[in-house]
Amino acid sequence: MPTVHLSLPEAVYSELKEYASEMGIQITDLIKMMIREGLEKYRKERAERKRRQQEEVTQALLQVLHELEELRREFQEYRAYVEGELYRLNSSIHGLKRRVSKLEDTVEERLIPVEAEIVSP
Repeated sequence: MPTVHLSLPEAVYSELKEYASEMGIQITDLIKMMIREGLEKYRKERAERKRRQQEEVTQALLQVLHELEELRREFQEYRAYVEGELYRLNSSIHGLKRRVSKLEDTVEERLIPVEAEIVSP
């Protein structure tokens, strides 16, 4: 087992000695107990910090997910609008093509020269 040597101020040593005596244990056992308790407290605090960080990340991700869902919904609405407009424009273009074709036919009919009959005097 590794060994640690400590240099403590006399006041600290006296206080530890007093607590150890009250508890009926040796000073080294008291120090080991305090170290274990301190480490356990540190582990709990570290675990709590990690849990809070994970919770914050989770909340941030949920917010991003909510915003993405909202954007998806808006995109779908806009897409439906654009598809409707595209259909309307296509219908208008087809109608215009039909009208242009009729106009071309009419113009062609009127521009065809009628062969004049030659009448002899």
